[in-house]
Amino acid sequence: MPIVKHNEIKLQEVKMEGVSKTAKANVIGPTQGWSTDTLRVFRIGAGGFTPHHQHDWQHVNYIMKGRGTLTIGGETREVVAGDFAFVPPNTMHQFRNPSDQDFEFICIVPERGAY
Repeated sequence: MPIVKHNEIKLQEVKMEGVSKTAKANVIGPTQGWSTDTLRVFRIGAGGFTPHHQHDWQHVNYIMKGRGTLTIGGETREVVAGDFAFVPPNTMHQFRNPSDQDFEFICIVPERGAY
């Protein structure tokens, strides 16, 4: 049974167009025996954001730290530590961090979405 300590997660900067001040790590997935999905951790720095994009898989998210915004299908809502969010497949979405503190969340996707 894999146990991963939060303070031992090694985040790596996301280097792609449309992304700013964002890092992520694939924490639990096929390598650890979860054959269908991958649990990822994202950290968005102050003023940062993920790309505004869509794909054919869903996300399940849990906000671990800080606050940010999540835009899904043109509707923007604030999310804070302790909140859960579901992003449907084929829906434009984006996370942003308008605050001056780090914004951190878990994102669970099917294995094919764990790039």
